Amino acid sequence: MKQFLFLDAAQTCQNKKILLQKKKYKDQIISHYHITEQHQKELKHSQGDYFTIKFTEDVLNSKSNLLEKELEKVIQSFLKKYHKTKPILIVGLGNSEILVDSLGSNVTGQMIASNQYNDFLTIPKVALLNPEVIGKTGISSFKLIRFVVQDLKPDLMIIIDSLATSDLTSLNRVIEINDTGIIPGSALRTNKEITKKTFGIPILSIGVPFLYKNENNLFESIYLKKDMEKISNIIANSLNQSILF
Repeated sequence: MKQFLFLDAAQTCQNKKILLQKKKYKDQIISHYHITEQHQKELKHSQGDYFTIKFTEDVLNSKSNLLEKELEKVIQSFLKKYHKTKPILIVGLGNSEILVDSLGSNVTGQMIASNQYNDFLTIPKVALLNPEVIGKTGISSFKLIRFVVQDLKPDLMIIIDSLATSDLTSLNRVIEINDTGIIPGSALRTNKEITKKTFGIPILSIGVPFLYKNENNLFESIYLKKDMEKISNIIANSLNQSILF
């Protein structure tokens, strides 16, 4: 099972102090939550900052530029805090051959890699990695990422992965960005968390819920293919603009 959307837990939390800011802007609801150590157990999410952007079908289909701008603002706020001068490693988790699990590879496939260029270019260094699942490579994603981090020595890692949700209104309609990392589910056959604690560098995580869980059943949207294409394009454009331009 994929990691669950943070918003699922936040909506049921009794402590309203975790919500620092919430604003509605042109059919988008942008929320900023801050989780302290005391809230971790209740929410089953690590301490740190969580931003969620919930949007309507109309925004996705007709006003995607507005969604990109909001996402860029959030990404840039994290970059100012964590990125210095070393490369940024962007990792697309999941299985590229399974549509509902392919957000990571769909995003990185539209991004610009710049780490290979010589020093005469002043643009930030960006490296891209799609470790796939252990069933395809024989090596856990955690180990493959660790090998690259040890060689590249980035000062920031950005993880992109599909999520799950128990709220049908969030399916294909929320982008979550946090600085707590991620704990891959059974689809990656590893319980090792990808966090600052395990890698020694800041980790940003960007996810979208493409799976809906109702009791013991899992469902996908009938618009999965169309929405996956549009949302992955929005995330890729926002990352490219925030980092390179």
